[in-house]
Amino acid sequence: MASRSKKKNNHFVPRSYLRRFRSGSDREISLFNIKSEKTITSAPMKSQCSRDYFYTKNPIFEDEFAKIEGRQKILLDEILSSRSVPQQGSRRRSELSSGIMFQAGRTASAVVRADHLTNQFGKSLLRHHFEREGKVDLLEYLPKVEISTVDAVMDSIGQHLLMGPLIDDLDCTLLLNETSEDFLTSDHPIVLCNSLPGIRASDRNLGFASPGLIILYPISPRAILFLSDPKAYMVDKQAGRTSLRREQDVVNLNLAQFGNAYENVYFSNAANVQRTLDQFREQSDVVRIARPEVLETEFNLSDGRRRILLHMPVETRRQRLPRAVQIRYSFRRRSHKEEDILARDAWRVSMVNETLVHFNKRREKATREAKSKAKENLGE
Repeated sequence: MASRSKKKNNHFVPRSYLRRFRSGSDREISLFNIKSEKTITSAPMKSQCSRDYFYTKNPIFEDEFAKIEGRQKILLDEILSSRSVPQQGSRRRSELSSGIMFQAGRTASAVVRADHLTNQFGKSLLRHHFEREGKVDLLEYLPKVEISTVDAVMDSIGQHLLMGPLIDDLDCTLLLNETSEDFLTSDHPIVLCNSLPGIRASDRNLGFASPGLIILYPISPRAILFLSDPKAYMVDKQAGRTSLRREQDVVNLNLAQFGNAYENVYFSNAANVQRTLDQFREQSDVVRIARPEVLETEFNLSDGRRRILLHMPVETRRQRLPRAVQIRYSFRRRSHKEEDILARDAWRVSMVNETLVHFNKRREKATREAKSKAKENLGE
């Protein structure tokens, strides 16, 4: 019973990571709550980024997640102590990709986004079904319906872990903070952004395979991992690292955390992130982009039949780059022939898609077998 109780409180951002931004002691951290815009200077670490049975009531998963967290902690400690990043193509680089993907898929924010997607598309499909079947009386109840995914967080984690190879091609740089403004983090610390030019926000693709992708991962108040598409950006660095000496560069990277956070951002000392907090208050409407709605586009098939395409645009704020990072000339002038393709590396996408299909087939088979066995047990 004690073991089960121990696994009840599931952290979707590990305490070993949050301690990198601790304030005073390993048990406390400072935070800024986005909804209330209030700062708490000594919040208890154990209650941050956690929920009861967030993943599952099976303690096996929490044990396995703890092993991944432990490996990632060792890797991040090595990066900070050596002030260098794993070499491209190395085992440690793949471990870093896996850790990033694991963290990106396990948070409350990731689950909310998945449920929003399911709810939006599900209700659109229901509406068209009701209209087609003449059940228009049911349409008035549709706004009250909320559709969510069963085991959304476990699905998200599984999908993200399998997609790790998609980001192995990104260039990784350690940005060292030499300003008076600290880096901060959030309850969804893995931030995806894109700095390529675009007429509209939706012109900038935002996915793990997208051209122009940037991933921001703060690992201490003095350091952040900057992963970027090497075809789209040039980073002025030596031995895999570069220093930031402009406060505004740090603030711009910090604001990206506000755009992706679920409830809170975290930091070591409020005085050392005051410029960031002030700019967020001034720009909150721009930084926090509303979740997009499903759009419907009508089109005709070759035989004249009418169809409707459901799609959801990806709205993303253009990330301001540090001075050490430049957009390559061909992308800056929007003349690169690969700029408008959907993936940086079609081969990687194909490989990952095959893995995901195989994984989903195995999961469906296991589900069918489990249901069949449950029915047999009930019949005994």
